[in-house]
Amino acid sequence: MKTKKYVFCSTGESQTESAGVALAKIARGIICVEGDLGAGKTVLARGIAKGLGINEYITSPTFNIINIYETEDIIFNHMDAYRMTDPEMLYDIGFDEMVESGDLTVIEWSNLITEAIGEYSVRVNMLRGNSEEKRIIILESSPENIEKFIRSFK
Repeated sequence: MKTKKYVFCSTGESQTESAGVALAKIARGIICVEGDLGAGKTVLARGIAKGLGINEYITSPTFNIINIYETEDIIFNHMDAYRMTDPEMLYDIGFDEMVESGDLTVIEWSNLITEAIGEYSVRVNMLRGNSEEKRIIILESSPENIEKFIRSFK
């Protein structure tokens, strides 16, 4: 897949969440999200859920490994690979079925299971900015997805 990158600065949680809402409009399959602890990965996932019409409270799936949310139209799988210590764990949670289903799966700490992911819709790298609230967000996806994101986010 030919990819394009888009880099922008989020000035706070509400803007990061808005970026998630915009991502929900363009992405299906897998969204890989990377970044240090506290970078805003779950805030972005909360925005994606909001963009899908999910009104439940979205929490980090660090201890559950996966949280599943459903609407009439889609299943949203919110996964955290931080505690993945063995590739067999992916099979135990039904990772293959999630990927093949065509639903939307957001994987926090995706860099820890890169070899298992294969094709993805969007890759997001979140970096801390020069203040507590600022984040540098780097999106990588198809040129079409990046253009749709830019139109939807602004």
